[in-house]
Amino acid sequence: MFDEALDLDPLAREAFVKRCMDEDTEIGAELERLVLRDQRLIGSKTQSAVGIVEVSLDATEPDALKPGVVVGSYRLEEEVGEGGMGRVFRATRIGPDFSQEVAIKFVRRDLVHPALLKRFSTERAILAALDHPGISRLIDAATTTDGTPFVVMEFVRGRPIVEWCNAHQLTIEARLKLVRKVLAAVAHAHRNLVVHRDIKSSNVLVTDEGETRLLDFGIAKPLGRIGNTDATVTAERFLTPRSAAPEQLEAGAITIACDIHAIGMLLYELLCGRQPFAFDTMTPGEIENAIRHVAPPPMASRVADADLEAAKQRGLTSVRDLRAELRGDLEHIVQRCLRKRPDERYGTIDQLDSDVEHVLEGRPIRERQSDRWYRWRKFVARHKVASGLVAALFVTILLAITAIARQTIAIAHERDRAQRAVGLLKSAFAAANPMQINGANVTARQVLDAARPSLEATFETQPDVYAELGETLAEVELSVGLGQQASELARRATLAARAAGFDDKQIGSLLITEARALIAAGDYDNAKARLHQAADAGFATTPEWKLVQGNLLQHTSQARESVSPLQQAVDETNGRPATDETANLARLQLAQALGRVNRQNEAVTLLDETLRWQRQQLKPDHPRLTLTRIYRIDALRRADRNNEALAEAPAVLQQVLRVFGSRNSVTAIAYAALGNAQNENKQAEDAAESFRHALEASRASVGDDHQNTLRLAFNLAQLLVELGSHDEEIEGLYRDVLVRGGKQAETLRSTLVFWRISFARFLLDRGRAPAALAQLVSPESTEQLKLASGRTVDDFTKILQEAANACGCDDKLAVDPPTDCAAVLELTKQTQTAAHSPGNLQ
Repeated sequence: MFDEALDLDPLAREAFVKRCMDEDTEIGAELERLVLRDQRLIGSKTQSAVGIVEVSLDATEPDALKPGVVVGSYRLEEEVGEGGMGRVFRATRIGPDFSQEVAIKFVRRDLVHPALLKRFSTERAILAALDHPGISRLIDAATTTDGTPFVVMEFVRGRPIVEWCNAHQLTIEARLKLVRKVLAAVAHAHRNLVVHRDIKSSNVLVTDEGETRLLDFGIAKPLGRIGNTDATVTAERFLTPRSAAPEQLEAGAITIACDIHAIGMLLYELLCGRQPFAFDTMTPGEIENAIRHVAPPPMASRVADADLEAAKQRGLTSVRDLRAELRGDLEHIVQRCLRKRPDERYGTIDQLDSDVEHVLEGRPIRERQSDRWYRWRKFVARHKVASGLVAALFVTILLAITAIARQTIAIAHERDRAQRAVGLLKSAFAAANPMQINGANVTARQVLDAARPSLEATFETQPDVYAELGETLAEVELSVGLGQQASELARRATLAARAAGFDDKQIGSLLITEARALIAAGDYDNAKARLHQAADAGFATTPEWKLVQGNLLQHTSQARESVSPLQQAVDETNGRPATDETANLARLQLAQALGRVNRQNEAVTLLDETLRWQRQQLKPDHPRLTLTRIYRIDALRRADRNNEALAEAPAVLQQVLRVFGSRNSVTAIAYAALGNAQNENKQAEDAAESFRHALEASRASVGDDHQNTLRLAFNLAQLLVELGSHDEEIEGLYRDVLVRGGKQAETLRSTLVFWRISFARFLLDRGRAPAALAQLVSPESTEQLKLASGRTVDDFTKILQEAANACGCDDKLAVDPPTDCAAVLELTKQTQTAAHSPGNLQ
């Protein structure tokens, strides 16, 4: 009504006010008071703000307002922003005996038009009428010498409410109490016939004393564009789309329901830490569609598993606690504020405030008062002592019965879970040996493959069983070298654990297992992500977490950095038994890391200590003790004690064959350790035979495509090259690793290019330059080269040039040069670019 009155000429305005007074005396009187106040502020009862300022528009320089300029009795200190109406300065009111810090708002002269000036006049009237401690108050209003209107307001030193609450780590309860102060200010504005229309965090400041101030009443009437990049003009309304109500975007009637919707948006972000929609990733059209048509998701669903910091900012210790706080009454209140139809929201701010108050006091909210069970729960919560005394006798009578029932249920549940686990394993063994042949050699891999279908059947119906057995099977798959399968199984086990309501400790353990499996599969980025998630679950201080962190650092060429977390894992597991997996792996991984940073003697000493510790508690043929002996053979060789390694290796190998059999990944490691020691001792033929056995065991246990298998095949090829014979076997090995490795180029990267360089060298040395060149310029080689490091690219460039020269590509007189010569120049350009690319330098 006030907006309509200002749009009319004086005579029509007087008639409009009289008509309103006839219809409602109180509203008409209030409207007349606002109109008169507005006329006094602009200095005339008949001349509008537009008339005053239009006279001098051309006389004003756009940069006339700047720090240091004195306007009346105010000195401008700094520009602090652009509000809904124009530019805002912090200023000092100067007098003979006092000074006062204020905020001054000016119309932006470069964007002035009549409608904006009229709205500025309206804002002055609004501020003059609003006298409330929660609203930035009006101090003065005037015009500059050139006619630029301005208002002088209280300067508020504070921070946006969301930022302030997070910085002070306010609990949910404290945030609600602060919001009630904002509601009191908004209610005062509504009682004075003012709808704010742009309530958002940046327009609600909180002072150091914890008092709120509502700012910026600059869009109480439609505006033209004023250049704010975070706002837009929709249906001739200047607003912030992210906090706008649907009717504001549809040019509908503007009522107090707009402010209630905006408060709902503010409450949503204050409580859960996120806005209802991912506005930052949405286009303007998508934002408008979401606000107008898409129901806001429940607050708890917008809290991510990684939002532990948001929980801590609200005085909570876990994400689960935060989600629990957001459900129930708070969700009902926020969702009612955010309903698409204005008439379905709260009717007044007082109604909303009443429900917030009821939440703080534990009483039923208006939205749900018809629910009898809900009202009863609230009554009990408010009268805990009395309700407890009344219920004590009843509880005493039922206590024994309840305890017995719970024990019976728990025993039955555990029995059922055990029976399901045994049944699953029986089915797995039966499936792995379907003919039930006595003495059949059923491998662990066959059992694991057979167990998966039975396990998957429990994913939806029995997630607790899936989570526990899934983690166990994932660890078994990991122990036999099936990293890819183990990582997928651990991922699904984590999902099942969440569905079954497992606690953070159980889920953290699953994340650790998944990270270990991802490292074994070569997926280091996702392994790092799982480690971060496990840290958020409170696992960063555990030796299990430090062990996996050290393992990841080793696999990402950070052996020196890996020593510290691995040493911590060893120190923190000193009191554990020799059967403990973490304690054993920490020692083996640390020994590896020490060897890689030229501390070989320390690695041997550590493994000797580990063997003494294990022999005190384990049988001589225990698998863990056997594995440590294998690691020690390699450590001795690296420490220039190869004679000791060679003397120890045959006995260790026999123990490995006795404990693990001939088709196991551990057997492959043992044969490789023996082969390395033999090769170091110039026993190349024996070493080649050991590597053949290692390759056979790896293929049988983890498959032909596993990276360990490919590395063994390549090492065998290199060894045979040194022998100078077996050309057919060598070529077959090279071609096999390049074809199978090409399927894993993203993981192998430089290693795969190095293998190709070695194959090309072999072909060149055998006088087969065209075949070597064909390998180097093939489409597969060109693509894989893009993933290689600068050092490997340099080596590739050298052998490419050598192969090209050997083929006569540089002979301009050649009658029939190989067709691959044409590709050499283009590939050379690519290698020059790759070698100098920042992402490929080591």
